[in-house]
Amino acid sequence: MSSLASSTPPAVPARTRRIAAIDIAKGVAILAMVVYHFSWDLSAYQLIGADVGADPGWRIFARSIAATFLFLVGVNLVLANRHGVRPGPYARRLAIILGAALLVTAATWYLFGPNGFVFFGILHLIVVASILGVPFLYAPAWVALPFAAFFLAGAHVLATPAFNGWGFYWLGLSTALPASFDYVPLFPWFGVVLLGLFAGRLIVRHPDGRPWRWRPHARPWSLLALAGRWSLLIYLVHQLVLYPLVGWVAPLVGPSHAALMRQFVAQSETRCAVAGYADAACRPFARCLADAFEGDAAFLADYWRGALDDDDSRRFLDAEAACQDRFLLPAGGGAI
Repeated sequence: MSSLASSTPPAVPARTRRIAAIDIAKGVAILAMVVYHFSWDLSAYQLIGADVGADPGWRIFARSIAATFLFLVGVNLVLANRHGVRPGPYARRLAIILGAALLVTAATWYLFGPNGFVFFGILHLIVVASILGVPFLYAPAWVALPFAAFFLAGAHVLATPAFNGWGFYWLGLSTALPASFDYVPLFPWFGVVLLGLFAGRLIVRHPDGRPWRWRPHARPWSLLALAGRWSLLIYLVHQLVLYPLVGWVAPLVGPSHAALMRQFVAQSETRCAVAGYADAACRPFARCLADAFEGDAAFLADYWRGALDDDDSRRFLDAEAACQDRFLLPAGGGAI
């Protein structure tokens, strides 16, 4: 009978070594995560114009990194237990990840308090997924697929205000999302782990297949594989280095013109909305006002310091009035 229908984890000869491709994939994912967090730090300190936390492209990038890690969690759960679940090593690995998750929670609570601390991030999910995934090691491999679909779709079709509360946020079925710098709930992300678990079952079904035999020797591949093997340590340490470093450099360099302009536009839109205008009118108004000072770094720097002289104050009021005449007054509303 095929191992896909077996009721026990597929056996693979003990001589098999680590799969280099898996370690390299983890290395690429951890490198991408470092790039994302470094970019987030630069954005937080206004050294780049992009709003990394809100920009759709950056958010897709972040979610693709999380999806890659969690897919590999499913694969590794199979590989680590391919000779059967050994309670000692399994519990030790789980304890290490749980300890790391609690460390992240404690550190982010200390730094950010209740508004943003990581109470159920990717490490917390890995702990839960490592427990919930064990029964799937003994079921036929295909069983993971309908459950994966259930968790992936459930985040959209099962969400209800009844789950709005701290006791339920970890499920991912709330309609009001909590504030957290790393929020990776059970729905839909356990579905990604199950897809990885199914892929892992396919890998161990062919112990002599190409993934087992590939041994890259080039230096870049070796470094990526090394990063993959130490991904948890890199995850815990990298922001402890990057965030203070960027914070130290930021006052020396000063905010970028693009970052100041982005904030200028956002503030203009907010002032417009407070005055009673619709978003459809406020967006072109804010862009019009920004265009009037595009490239004028000195004006923006003085504006944010509250140090505009009389000439620049008149320039600002004249530009605001002109943009208001073009985009706002016909639509009604109050003074900006």
